[in-house]
Amino acid sequence: MKKSLMFVAVCAIAAIMTGCAGVATNNGGVAPVSAGPNFFSEVSGNAILNETPVAYTVVKKNVTASAKLMSYFTAVNIGDVSYATLKAEALKQAPGADDLVGIKMDYKMRNICGINEVTVTMTATAVKTK
Repeated sequence: MKKSLMFVAVCAIAAIMTGCAGVATNNGGVAPVSAGPNFFSEVSGNAILNETPVAYTVVKKNVTASAKLMSYFTAVNIGDVSYATLKAEALKQAPGADDLVGIKMDYKMRNICGINEVTVTMTATAVKTK
């Protein structure tokens, strides 16, 4: 019994130390991952998406949307920072718009003693396609 309990403890520590239990997001090509025994980190970055429809009318410039992903000790992960969620939130600011152009995705990640917070902010121009 003692040996099997020790084996489980060693496996759990190895998973945490190697980053196997880290949280990853992929928003516009960025994937921050908490690897290993990370007691503090703070990083940021951005990506620009340039898929533009052929014909459109600008409805509103600089619409923004933001979302958070929280991870507690790599065991509980809460949040939705997907492109679809951010796009829907941004389009609410421009009634009549059905697409976005000039999309810029910024992310900021903070980790303090196993509590990770990833904030993704999207800025774009809301348009009505023809």
